[in-house]
Amino acid sequence: PPPAAAVAAAPAAHAEKGRASDGKWARRYEAFTDDDFKGFETTSTGLQYKIVEEGYGVKPTTGQKIKAHYAGYLENGAKFDASYDRGSPLAFEVGVGRVIKGWDEALLDMKVGEKRMLKIPSNLGYGSPRAGGRGGGPRPAGAP
Repeated sequence: PPPAAAVAAAPAAHAEKGRASDGKWARRYEAFTDDDFKGFETTSTGLQYKIVEEGYGVKPTTGQKIKAHYAGYLENGAKFDASYDRGSPLAFEVGVGRVIKGWDEALLDMKVGEKRMLKIPSNLGYGSPRAGGRGGGPRPAGAP
């Protein structure tokens, strides 16, 4: 099945350091093409990612409370959600199913301040509409 979404994610330590991100790096105005995903790594689960900016420090552990900024887009370029629009990162316990599986997987592998572009397959996102899946959250309008 086609990916549910492309997501830009960044564990948010910038707020504590006075370097809050406005999310400009994650903005999208058109549909994604194959060229947009060139150079992406693929994990054993099928999650694809590209590090946009290296982070620092240690990676979070399962169950640890983190804050992360994000912008979520469908493959057609339509934004379905973004913490940047609210001016506040999402706070949650990572790796315990509070968010979609693809996001848990990616964030557990990211250092503080790291920025990544993710291409999340539907089985790690909101699930297949044919299977009635939701994968850990409300389904964005128009998600495959």
